[in-house]
Amino acid sequence: MSWFKREKKGISTTTEEKKEAPDGLWNKCPNCKKALHSADLTENKYVCQYCDYHLRIGSKEYFQVLFDNNEFTELFANLTSGDPLNFNDNKPYTERIVESQNKTGLKDAIRAAHGKVDGQDLMVACMDFAFIGGSMGSVVGEKIARSIDYSLKHKVPFLMISKSGGARMMEAAFSLMQMAKTSAKL
Repeated sequence: MSWFKREKKGISTTTEEKKEAPDGLWNKCPNCKKALHSADLTENKYVCQYCDYHLRIGSKEYFQVLFDNNEFTELFANLTSGDPLNFNDNKPYTERIVESQNKTGLKDAIRAAHGKVDGQDLMVACMDFAFIGGSMGSVVGEKIARSIDYSLKHKVPFLMISKSGGARMMEAAFSLMQMAKTSAKL
């Protein structure tokens, strides 16, 4: 019976005939190393079903988990970093920004959105570690400040999800000023 016992030894499928699994179909738990089907992982709110490890997620996934029916309005989406210092280490800062934008699909290390959570309005600013370590540059500070202003103007609660590696060194003092600005706004 060939159902239970392989009749031919070795792999008989040529490389050209092999079918690849689509990207994003499976994930691997960093803790227990077990394979996780993406649909199951999403349904389980990005917690491993085997060991209860909470996987790292970005703003897209946070918005999906938080907002009712994944319905929200992204605000301030087109803000992008400039290069006020003409910073250059092993590559120009502007090149580093474009690379991060292409890699992540984000404009900068934060997204801001307004929507409903359990029927109640909420303003969320969520940082993305995948974009230059979630570092705080002038755009991140400006989006946080504008999100706070939006919350105050519309009398809506504000939620900040911080996942940052700290100040963005390529913007030096401009980056450090954002911390004072956002603290003053809060």
